[in-house]
Amino acid sequence: MKRTTLVAKNSKIAPEPERLDLIVRGGKLVTPEGVKWADLGVRLGKIVQIAPEINDLTHETIEADGAYVFPGMIDSHVHFNEPGRAEWEGLGSGSAALAAGGGTCFFDMPLNSEPPVLDAASLRVKRALAEQQSCVDFALWGGLVPGNMDKLAGLRDAGAIGLKAFMCNSGIDSFGASDAKVLREGMKRAAKLGLLVAVHAEDNDLAAKFTATEKAQGRTDAKAWLASRPVEVELAAIRLAIEFAGETGCSLHVVHVSSPEGIALITEARSQRVDVTAETCPHYLLLNDKDVVKLGATGKC
Repeated sequence: MKRTTLVAKNSKIAPEPERLDLIVRGGKLVTPEGVKWADLGVRLGKIVQIAPEINDLTHETIEADGAYVFPGMIDSHVHFNEPGRAEWEGLGSGSAALAAGGGTCFFDMPLNSEPPVLDAASLRVKRALAEQQSCVDFALWGGLVPGNMDKLAGLRDAGAIGLKAFMCNSGIDSFGASDAKVLREGMKRAAKLGLLVAVHAEDNDLAAKFTATEKAQGRTDAKAWLASRPVEVELAAIRLAIEFAGETGCSLHVVHVSSPEGIALITEARSQRVDVTAETCPHYLLLNDKDVVKLGATGKC
């Protein structure tokens, strides 16, 4: 049926609909409900339309040709090592690699830059570099170490998304390990500041003990590394961090959990209403001890 619209002589013609900035056509959209063929419309950086076919005016069109279309991935744990150690991996090259793999945002860890991000001033320096060099969005972690308790509020005010603590030797002299006393006090203060605390969960005393045993035997091979880090090293640290999270009310995030036993502890704590989350890494899901012996340092986190 033909539709006719009558316009009064003196009426104003409706303005042209606002253009979309981008239409992605003919993609397989990955959604919470599943994968479906559809077009996707974007305006001002936000998805505003999903439909089998979008014919609105647009400034740009991308023909997906059946490729999968999904939200940009966020990597919450990267080490881009600037300022000071860009030869390890810099903000420019690291963010470009992330973008090439479908990532659109990263959270950079505080310890491998020089200086590490332990106060507001060092965070501002890293942020300025990231604003100049990164090709994707970013956020920055601050550090929790012995001696910087009075800097935590400044880190929050400067924009730190949370605090990272090492429960063992970090390998970076300027980023000291947080023992039980430091971690408890840091988490207590973080809770009051509304900051998350992320922990590298390895018991420092146990790790040192097992490492000394292997070194005394003159061993430096991959099997010696595995022997120096039995699962209990991780579990003991996770238990302590969970205890402090429950005691202080601090939100806790356990980074690169390497064992199912560790996840079991975290799951149990969550059932007891402790605010704790976790992450893991692909190699913990895909590799085993034999692979580490074969690959060497490439196979470890």
